[in-house]
Amino acid sequence: MGNLKIYGIITVGALISASGISLFLAPSDIVAGGISGVGIILHSLFKFPIGVFMIIANIPIVFLGWKFVGRGFLAKTAYGTVMLSVFTDICSSFPPVTSDRLLASVFGGALVGAGMGLIFLIGATTGGVDVLAKILNKVFPSIDVGKCLFIIDFIIIFFGALIFSDVNLSLYGIISLLIASYLIDTFISGANSAKIAYIISDKHEKIACAIMNDLNRGLSGINVRGMYKNTTRIMLMCVLKKHELPRLRHIVSEADKNAFIIFIGAREVSGEGFKIYPIN
Repeated sequence: MGNLKIYGIITVGALISASGISLFLAPSDIVAGGISGVGIILHSLFKFPIGVFMIIANIPIVFLGWKFVGRGFLAKTAYGTVMLSVFTDICSSFPPVTSDRLLASVFGGALVGAGMGLIFLIGATTGGVDVLAKILNKVFPSIDVGKCLFIIDFIIIFFGALIFSDVNLSLYGIISLLIASYLIDTFISGANSAKIAYIISDKHEKIACAIMNDLNRGLSGINVRGMYKNTTRIMLMCVLKKHELPRLRHIVSEADKNAFIIFIGAREVSGEGFKIYPIN
């Protein structure tokens, strides 16, 4: 993936996440964890710009990340941090979309999760607690990154409840956090997932040739025995991306309308013809 495309995706992801923060979460004082959550608290108390705080807070975090995690992530992380901070303050100049806190927590969390999912998908971050979680994982390997993120976000949400003296805001924040986390995981697992097709047909040679020529996918032929008729046949096994399934169905149907096909989901596939995205 070229650098222009990578930074373009980071820019779009940062804009989506920033709109969730500034147009939904911040106006309703919903703290959903992260550096942005601390920024929302400071903005509510002192009208301090959220984006400016995010840049200031991320300077030492990015430096620590460069030292503990590695230099490779620095450029994309720095760019993602700046873009998210700038877009957050730009979006804050627009009026909030809704005053309903439940709607704000749901849609704010969805936008933050979708934007972060795009950014994580190409191996970048926006700094903040995800980098802190990686640092903690380096220092304490027994605590995985997911648990570190949960601990840090929970502390920030709890701190927000104490500041605003409203437990309902914390519950809304947890809703946003869960939705964002789910969408991030969906983006990553969806990009790395595939389908395994098992095809049983007397026309297996014709079907195999068509799949290799039209879909450019390899196959394996497996000897199987049908217990009903006690006959040995060849079962084809092929791994495909989801968008290739309609074409596969058409190929098999053209060769043998009575072919038997089984589709099984594969959560993660890597190797020839498949690339695994860097952050899981």
